[in-house]
Amino acid sequence: TGKRQTRRSKAKSQKPSGGNPASLPRKTYLVPISTTTAARRMSSRTETLRRRPNNGLHQELKKMPSTDDESSSSCSDSTMSNEEQTKPLTPSANNAARIPQHHSSPPPMTQLLLPWLGLAIWPLMLFLPLLLNHTSQYHYSTLFPRTWYTTHGQNWLNKSIEEGGIWEWGTNMYGGKPLRHPLGLSLGISAVAIGHLFLLIYFRLHQQQLLGKTTSIQRRGAVTYDYSAALKNHLSQPGGFVSLGLYLAITWVFDLLPPSYYSFSGGIQYAHVILCLICQDFVQFVMHRVEHVAHPKLYRISHKPHHKFTNPKLFDAFDGSVPDTTIMILTPLFVTAHVVRTCNVWTYMAFGSSYANWLTLIHSEVAFPWEPIFRRLGLGTAADHHVHHKFFKYNFGHLFMWFDWLAGTYRSPKEVWGKEFNEGV
Repeated sequence: TGKRQTRRSKAKSQKPSGGNPASLPRKTYLVPISTTTAARRMSSRTETLRRRPNNGLHQELKKMPSTDDESSSSCSDSTMSNEEQTKPLTPSANNAARIPQHHSSPPPMTQLLLPWLGLAIWPLMLFLPLLLNHTSQYHYSTLFPRTWYTTHGQNWLNKSIEEGGIWEWGTNMYGGKPLRHPLGLSLGISAVAIGHLFLLIYFRLHQQQLLGKTTSIQRRGAVTYDYSAALKNHLSQPGGFVSLGLYLAITWVFDLLPPSYYSFSGGIQYAHVILCLICQDFVQFVMHRVEHVAHPKLYRISHKPHHKFTNPKLFDAFDGSVPDTTIMILTPLFVTAHVVRTCNVWTYMAFGSSYANWLTLIHSEVAFPWEPIFRRLGLGTAADHHVHHKFFKYNFGHLFMWFDWLAGTYRSPKEVWGKEFNEGV
């Protein structure tokens, strides 16, 4: 027995100390166990936090002690599904309630009202007759000699005889019936020009979207052009303002208008202005239809040059042939003057400026903010007239759609919204 115990003790002493883990000192054996346990606990805690509601998730993770085994915990979490891994990135309902919501604030009042500044263009069309008739400093009687606007010279006590001055120079050269003094003619042309100047200033601001966002009438977009070149062409067209100027000069100077048209007494007769606009547009509607349907040859030599613009712009309003202007504009003007025979010179100015500038506006390539209201009232808009230029056989009226309603030739722009025309125009 003693020999056996001696051999066993020798065998144990000859074995290497690191061969059996049991022979290692207890202290060195417990260190790896505690580290592994800590890693497992941290992995378990991270797993628990991932499965919790996400309230304060990042704050919880920040409070956790950082260890050297974070990589191993990440590896242990790699067995999670993709949905669980991405779930912490999506805020929960509670967190969403805590996140401040950024709502778009309504536009300021100035942005809402700015586009409507264009409504001022309508009274500005009457700027000159209002200035010369309703102001004391610039009243026509203080600016011009009385012999220029009365037939009886200095007989100023009788206001009823102010029916336009006699042009003495013209009387001496033209035998027989005396010529009318060109003061009223000059003021009338100036009234149209000043109203047109205000229109062009407004349209330029509107076109450049300085008064708010604009919408082109047709879906293919507004035509692009050089503004100055288009303006020059607009003002110099033989079938436009040149023909109109000649008509006004001849009918005025040669006394071809009713006598009241030469009278400077009174102010603007607004009811007469409206009657003139309606009469003018009715006769123009009839002549427009005649040009389209009477004979192909008549259409070809008169109105067809104007219909080359299937997507018109503002400056195309008076871009047509001289026969077209004579038939569709000058003839209705002469008929209107002899139907509404009791207008004075101020009413004639207001009618002429309103008509010429409104006719220009309905050729615009972009919509105006007042057009939905106009359309409900049957007043002509740019979109209504674009329907005519696009389809040719609808909307023959210009300032009023009433006659197309009665004739069954009206087509609303709404019918081609989202097709040829943009929504809302």
